[in-house]
Amino acid sequence: MKFCSLSSGSSGNSQYIEYRDTKVLVDAGHSGKKIEELLKSAGSDIKQIDAIFLTHEHIDHVKGVGVLSRRHGIKVFTTLETCKAMTSITKEIDPNNLYLFENNKPFYFKDLYIDPMDSFHDCIKGTCYSIVGNAKISIVTDTGWVNSEMMDKMQGSSLYYIEANHDKDMLLQGSYPWATKQRILSNRGHLSNENTGEILNKLLKRKNERVMLSHLSKDNNDPKLAVRTVRDSLQRGNIKEGIDYIMEVAPRDNISNIYEL
Repeated sequence: MKFCSLSSGSSGNSQYIEYRDTKVLVDAGHSGKKIEELLKSAGSDIKQIDAIFLTHEHIDHVKGVGVLSRRHGIKVFTTLETCKAMTSITKEIDPNNLYLFENNKPFYFKDLYIDPMDSFHDCIKGTCYSIVGNAKISIVTDTGWVNSEMMDKMQGSSLYYIEANHDKDMLLQGSYPWATKQRILSNRGHLSNENTGEILNKLLKRKNERVMLSHLSKDNNDPKLAVRTVRDSLQRGNIKEGIDYIMEVAPRDNISNIYEL
């Protein structure tokens, strides 16, 4: 099973997963051309993509979905609520390529087992995913809270792609309006570095899992700070980087390391 983050942040998000004869994206938050370029950098081709699975309707997650689906006949999987909410951005998608699912009702797509879960974000109906082939990948971004049901679905992952959006002190001391700060800090906003450390303390089993911190705020976080905060939190739980797990930050504008799981 192969995984690569194509980009991560408010300027655009997309992840690539490959297993056997199945190649999919989770989100396509750049122009179609940009997604094609990022995929090429990861050693793949947009013409080989079978489907795009969507998390929610915000433009940094769906910008290129419509044009890619229309241009290459790619299937699009999403909830009904997100489908309706994203139309102003994606425009019309061929009904023959549109597949609707309900969160918390797992299903198979080709070689992959897809387990969509509710997220908690300021969108119509957010989705996070656990995706299983010969390994398990959990993709958890754009959520202000991770509840027990989500934790159960994420257990046993080989790779956790999880947001560490902001440092609380940087956010509170920064220039954002108070209302925006409140939204980000709420349980319908984004996970902080501290939140992510607490979650990973409960999930990691010291089996050399991969952790990719994602969706870092450009204004309210720093990659080194995010890594240090999460690492320190895990160290307090006697979980040691380089021995029990491997961690990196998903780059904002280009691809991450490519993981073979």
